[in-house]
Amino acid sequence: MPGLRPSKRRHRLETDVELKLVPVMSLLVVLVPMLLQTAVFQQTAAISMSLPSADEVRYLQEPDPAELAASLTLAVTDQGYLLVSGDETLDRVPLTQSGGFDLDALAAALARAKGRFPGQAGIVLLVEDAVRYDDIVHTMDRTRPLFPDVSLADRVAPGGEGG
Repeated sequence: MPGLRPSKRRHRLETDVELKLVPVMSLLVVLVPMLLQTAVFQQTAAISMSLPSADEVRYLQEPDPAELAASLTLAVTDQGYLLVSGDETLDRVPLTQSGGFDLDALAAALARAKGRFPGQAGIVLLVEDAVRYDDIVHTMDRTRPLFPDVSLADRVAPGGEGG
């Protein structure tokens, strides 16, 4: 096969190419609104929590017995709720017949505790590992109207008695 002469290899064939953008633009005009309508926009929510400050670390190391006796703790276990103040058990709220948490009974128990400790604004939730996140959020929602300062802890011993 004979080769091309060097002069023919250097010269490329130049042609005028016209890009037709109208079909692409019409496709985008239809496609973009359709994609926006079918997109799923997810709403995120945040739960405000506060960690102890450096001044409160001293309290965590050396608790005052009077403050400890007046503090409220709500243990959330796989057996239900346990409301405790210091060493005294105030109320137990077992699971419902279907195995779910009884939020109405919890609200009643919290109202009784608020009547006993009217100046108390904080409560500590001790949550067992087996408790679902959704149940923790519902518990916090029921707790906040009476006790707006909710603190969250974990690692409750199974059975609901320990901390």
